[in-house]
Amino acid sequence: MSIQNALVFLSEIESNVELRKSCYSCKTRGELLEMLDKQGRGFTYEECEDATNSLLLKCQTYEQADRVRELHVWFLLFRD
Repeated sequence: MSIQNALVFLSEIESNVELRKSCYSCKTRGELLEMLDKQGRGFTYEECEDATNSLLLKCQTYEQADRVRELHVWFLLFRD
């Protein structure tokens, strides 16, 4: 598991339609994380938090930061 996987996930989730569809098939955050782990994209909840914070530090505009926060909130909408 790695923060790098979480960073890649957060950047790919916007543009990768197939990844998004497979994520929407999951009912819980645990199911989502398990599915991503089986795909070799595994990361923990804490690593996603760290990846989000890392991306926020790199944002140069409020719009970029808002988009990162939106992606993080989307991830949080999956129940435990």
